[in-house]
Amino acid sequence: MSLPRRLEQVGIVVGSVLMLSLPLTVFTPFLVESPQLWQTTLLVYLPSFVVGTLIALGKFPVSYQQVWAFGIVSWLSTVALWMIFDVQSVTADQQTAIGTWLVALLVGALVAWANPRIRPRGSEA
Repeated sequence: MSLPRRLEQVGIVVGSVLMLSLPLTVFTPFLVESPQLWQTTLLVYLPSFVVGTLIALGKFPVSYQQVWAFGIVSWLSTVALWMIFDVQSVTADQQTAIGTWLVALLVGALVAWANPRIRPRGSEA
């Protein structure tokens, strides 16, 4: 495998970790009230790393662009819905926070699914 292809795969993994951690970090306080570093790593970054690795290897049925769309749209939707429904504390307004977070994930998934028009340039290597 060529160096440019390997660097592209590393970039896909790192980008997936960054983009998928956005919606997952919002959910962390539901599971652990004040998470330590190792808990954040397990809850947020490990699943994102696995998904990014599978995408880089071509073993996951979504594109890298869809991961970016899902991550950004679901995070922005969560923030917007929490502002609309006035969620001040994730743990105090737990039902509203979880409901709006799930709706935001659905919005992110629909946008990622419905907008596959941008095709990433494939590697020639």
